[in-house]
Amino acid sequence: MADETYPSYGLAQVKQELLHPDEAGGLAHVKEEMFVKQEEELLIPDEAGGPTHVKQETFVKQEEELLIPDEGTKDSCYRGEKSCQCPHCGYKSVRLEYMENHIKAHLTGEKPHQCPHCDYKSVTSGSMKKHIMARHKGEKPHQCPHCDYKSIESASMKNHIMARHTGEKPRQCPYCDYKSVTSGSMKNHIMARHKGEKPHQCPHCDYKSIESGCMKNHIMARHTGEKPRQCPHCDYKSVESGSMKNHIIARHTGEKPHQCPHCDYKSVESRSMKSHIMARHTGEKSHQCLHCDYKSVTSKAMKIHIMTHHTNEKPHQCPHCDYKSVKLRTIKIHIMARHTGEKPHQCPHCDYKSVRSGSMKSHIIARHTGEKPHQCPYCDHKSVESFGMKRHIMARHTGEKYLCHTGEKYLCPHCDYKSAISQNMKDHIMARHTCEKPHQCPYCDYKSVQSGCLKRHVMARHTGEKPHHCPHCDYKSVRCGNVKSHIMARHTGEEPHQCPYCDYKSVTSRNIKRHFMTHNTVENLKKKN
Repeated sequence: MADETYPSYGLAQVKQELLHPDEAGGLAHVKEEMFVKQEEELLIPDEAGGPTHVKQETFVKQEEELLIPDEGTKDSCYRGEKSCQCPHCGYKSVRLEYMENHIKAHLTGEKPHQCPHCDYKSVTSGSMKKHIMARHKGEKPHQCPHCDYKSIESASMKNHIMARHTGEKPRQCPYCDYKSVTSGSMKNHIMARHKGEKPHQCPHCDYKSIESGCMKNHIMARHTGEKPRQCPHCDYKSVESGSMKNHIIARHTGEKPHQCPHCDYKSVESRSMKSHIMARHTGEKSHQCLHCDYKSVTSKAMKIHIMTHHTNEKPHQCPHCDYKSVKLRTIKIHIMARHTGEKPHQCPHCDYKSVRSGSMKSHIIARHTGEKPHQCPYCDHKSVESFGMKRHIMARHTGEKYLCHTGEKYLCPHCDYKSAISQNMKDHIMARHTCEKPHQCPYCDYKSVQSGCLKRHVMARHTGEKPHHCPHCDYKSVRCGNVKSHIMARHTGEEPHQCPYCDYKSVTSRNIKRHFMTHNTVENLKKKN
C-alpha cells in the first residue's frame, strides 16, 4: 500500500516596489504585508489506491515595499500646495491620502470598496459614499442659498455659486483672455486651444479626445452601441446622463429652467441659453470662418458651415442608400423619412405624425391653436415660423431677394437660375433639367418632384380629403392658400394686391400678374401705332 504523503505548505514571500513620495521630497521605503489567496491542486491517494484531485486554498504572504511621503512633504501638502507628485505619471495632489489612493489604483488596479446596491466599485470610501448618495439615496446635503440647486459635494456647490450667481472665474488662461471656474476646465481649454493635445486615442477609429469621459462616450455612441441610461417614462436610452436629464425635462416634465433675462425665451440647457443671448441680444459671434466673412455663435455651427460651404465634406453616410450628410441628426431624419417610415412625434389633437419635433410644433400652431407668434413690423401679416416672416418682409416690403445664411446664392449648373434655398435648387434641377420625379402616387401613375405636391394630388384625386375649412361657411379645400383666398373674396372683401398703374386690386398675386400683361399689351399696341 502506498504511503499517504501530505506536502507541507509554507508562506512564500513576494516583494514588489511601489514608489511613493518621501520625506524631503524624496522616497521612503516602507514594507506593507498582504495575504493573497491561491488555489493549488493536490494528488491524494483514495481508498482504492488511486490518486484523487483535491483543490486546496493557500494564502501567499506578499510584502510590498512602498515609498511614502515624509513629514516635510505632508506639511506642504496640507498647506494647499500640490507638492505630492506621482513618480509614475504627471498626477499631483494636495493631500497625502489622495496620492496614496492614486498610486494604489494606478499600479494595482485595486478597488476595495464594493457598492451594496450595484456593481460599482471604488478606490476610496469617500467615492463610494458619494456614489450611494447620488445613485441610490438621492441625498444632496448642500443647498444653494440663491436657488433650488443642491449638490453632494461642497466643492460642487462653490463652483455652482461662482458660475451661476457671483460670476467669479478665478482661473486665468496664461495664453489668452479665457477664464474659468474650475481648474479642470482650464486644463481642457489649454490643451484644446493652445497646445492641441488630445491624449486619449480611440482604438477603433482616428478620433482623439482631451478627456477620458469623452472617449468612453464616443466608443459607446459610435462603436459598441451601448446606451446604459434608460428613461423611466419611455423607451428612450442614452449614452450620457446629461442627455437623459435633458430628454426627461424636454419630453416628460416640460421644465425649462433657464430663463432669458432679455425676452420670454426659456431653454432646457444653459448652453442653449448662452447661444440664444449671443445670437438674439448681444450679437456676439466669436467664431470667424477662415474662408469667408461668415461668423457664428458656436464652434459646432462653424464646423458645419465649413463642411457645407467650403470643404464639401459629408462624413455621415446612410446605410440604406447613397445619401450623405454633414450632420448625424440629418441622417437619422433621412432614414426615418425615406426608409423606415417612422414618425415618432404624434399630434395630441389629430392623427398627424411627423419625423421632426419642429414640424409638429408648426403643425399644432397652424392647425389647432391658431397662434402666429411672428408679427410683421410693416403690416398685419403674421406667420407661424420666423423663417416665413423673413421671406415675407423681403418679398413684400424691402424688395430684397432672400439669401441663405452666408449671403450666397445657389447657382444652377445648367442655366442662369439662382436660388437662396438649396431645396429650391434641387427641385428646379429635377423639374427643368433631369426630369426626375421621385415621389410616386400609390394609386395611379402620377409622379411629382415634391412630396407636398404628391400629398395634395392624393387628397384631391383619390381620398377626397379637404383638411382646410372655412370658419364662416362650409367651404373646404385641399390647400390652405385656397381657403385664405376664399375668405378674402367671399367674407372679408380684402384685396391685398394693388396694381401700380391703375386702381385694379386682386385677392391673389396670380390675378395681378395676368392684369400686368394687359398693361404690357396696351403699351406694345401704342408703340406699334
